[in-house]
This record gives sequence, C-alpha cells and structure tokens, in this order.
Amino acid sequence: MERIVPRDKWLYNDRGMMKWMGWLLSDHSAFMEGEKNKENLQPILPQMGVVDISDRLQQAWESADYVSIQLNVLNHDNFVPELVGVVVGFDAGRIYLQMDSGETKLLRVEEIRSVIPVREDKWWNDDK
Repeated sequence: MERIVPRDKWLYNDRGMMKWMGWLLSDHSAFMEGEKNKENLQPILPQMGVVDISDRLQQAWESADYVSIQLNVLNHDNFVPELVGVVVGFDAGRIYLQMDSGETKLLRVEEIRSVIPVREDKWWNDDK
C-alpha cells in the first residue's frame, strides 16, 4: 500500500536527498584520496646511467616498441607515475614519447631515472 500526500499538504518542506549529500561527499572524498595515494606510490627503480638510457631509448625508437619511463621527479616525496608510450623522435638530448591517448610528451634525457621495455601482448598470441 502506498500513501501519497500532495506536496501542499506536507507539514514541512522535505529536501529529499539533499540532506545526505554531505555524507556522500565526504565518503567520496575519502575514497578519492585513498585512490590518489595508491596511484602515487611508485616502486623506486634503480638509477640507470645516461649511456644505458640512451641505448634503450634508441633501441625502442628503431623497433617502435613501447617503453616505460620513470622520471627523476618527486611529488610529495614519491616518484611521479611512470610514462608508457612509444619513442617517436629525439632532438638534442630530448625525446618525444607518444602515449596511448595520442598525447606527445617532450622529455629531457637528464630527467629520466629508468627505461624498461614493455612487452606488447599480441592478440594472435592469446591462448584463451
């Protein structure tokens, strides 16, 4: 049984879900802060030499392979998230990294801490 009372006969003006918005917002903010902290925690990779970094970047550029690059940049005492993409160019100690989103990042080789080749899983190798 449903009891529907016309709005003009209400004893007070009910705000509906507005009264819960503070609770929802604070929980959502706490969740988002936790996710941000998880995102920021990057494993610290060993510092590579400039020659090793240059060799790996050149090899990735020649074969158009994906690489994961960790920068020597700290944000709130944690390393910034790794950049994954394809090396599409270089010029005077700078490289151009194209991300999956289509965005191209310009990085200086001096900023790079580590370069790791990323193995691409080909759809034709999938055994599912």
